[in-house]
Amino acid sequence: MSSQIQRRELLRIGGLSICAAASCNTFGAPVATWKSNSDRSCIFIMLQGGLSQLDTWDPKPDAVPEIRGPFQHIQTATPGLNFGELLPKSAAISECLTVIRSMTHKFTKHIAGTYITLTGSNNQQDRDREAHGDDFPGPGAVLNYLAPKLTTAGGSQIQDTTGSGSVPRSVSVPNWLSIPGPSNRMPGQFAGFLGSIHDPFLVEGDPSSKEYRPLALSLPDGVDSRRMETRLTLTRQLDSAARLLESELNARYNHLRDSAYSMVVSGKIRKALDLGQEPDALRDRYGRNRFGQSLLLARRLVEAGVQFVSFNEFNQKWDTHGGLVGRYKQIVPEMDAAFAALVQDLADRGMLEQTLVVNTGEFGRTPQINNLNGRDHWPNVYSTVLAGGGLSGGTRYGKSDSRGAEVLAHPVSPADVLATMWHSLGISPTEELRDRLNRPRLLSEGRILTELS
Repeated sequence: MSSQIQRRELLRIGGLSICAAASCNTFGAPVATWKSNSDRSCIFIMLQGGLSQLDTWDPKPDAVPEIRGPFQHIQTATPGLNFGELLPKSAAISECLTVIRSMTHKFTKHIAGTYITLTGSNNQQDRDREAHGDDFPGPGAVLNYLAPKLTTAGGSQIQDTTGSGSVPRSVSVPNWLSIPGPSNRMPGQFAGFLGSIHDPFLVEGDPSSKEYRPLALSLPDGVDSRRMETRLTLTRQLDSAARLLESELNARYNHLRDSAYSMVVSGKIRKALDLGQEPDALRDRYGRNRFGQSLLLARRLVEAGVQFVSFNEFNQKWDTHGGLVGRYKQIVPEMDAAFAALVQDLADRGMLEQTLVVNTGEFGRTPQINNLNGRDHWPNVYSTVLAGGGLSGGTRYGKSDSRGAEVLAHPVSPADVLATMWHSLGISPTEELRDRLNRPRLLSEGRILTELS
């Protein structure tokens, strides 16, 4: 174990949170004006299925049992801020967290809720559907579109100044959000009206598996980076001679091909995807599971220069209409460990101020426990947790009523969270996007939550 890791562990054992001591506004004191920063990155954790606010971030210990639920509450490191008992590790680093307890929108279906969470768009029906070309684009696609060095073929990559290749601007792990249907594509995560050429790059697979080899990111025996680039040049020449596909499909193909080549050739990205380079103790802290190792991978990708990494939970994992106790005892501790480890790890490395972490579901759950011992869909009020990205931390914003049923103070929409995210990343929410017919669209109709600074 390195001396740096030993020092971190010693500080942690001694009861000093590096997160609170060095990277957050520990005592809620006034901080400097919160500034946009185009060098910032974002890790967006999408707990698709709908996390119960009452059993996690916004417990109601004084409510009747059928509303309070089966879990006790615990005190966090922030005076007066309580979490559910299954979140002890997040409670320990609460001085780095901003807990929004007044999230609200009107959509009760998973896909409609996911769509507004990822795009901020209210322009939809409250129903389940697949993605289509007129959708509002997701954050990763928007960043690809706004990238200052886009090529005519749609290469949504930023330059790697180390000379080891280019780095994707946005990456999704470890899978797409999916739904049953012909295309299995959930709206909100793709490029929509910007054109699929700007879709994020997917690094697929379970990074906790011993067989994890994403994209087979290794060069063939006897082929070095220079020879690989020569092959790509030859492929481009052959393709330009063929011209068999329509322009957008051809550009999409070129984009995917060039991205795959770049990621193989770039030692920086191949190194980021090699979790074996991390100390066992750190991997254990994140959790040896899909969730934990995906967040560790997200940190490594951000460290390598990727600006936006989205973690997509698998197939409505948080949809708990019944058997909430057993299910939450399985999945909440995994999320708690991974999320807390990510925030602490970013703080340890001096990366937290430059990395915004968003942890959210598409809605909350009903205050009343149902007859299946679960909770149903509830968009009226729920919680979203932010960390880093220039925010002060150690704060809570907004308030739900005594039943966790309605917003009592300071309602926040998903569009507001996204506007705040764009501001953190140095992008104005009033930025104009253009669809494929060159029609203007406003990036966000939300407001920047300057109160969180």
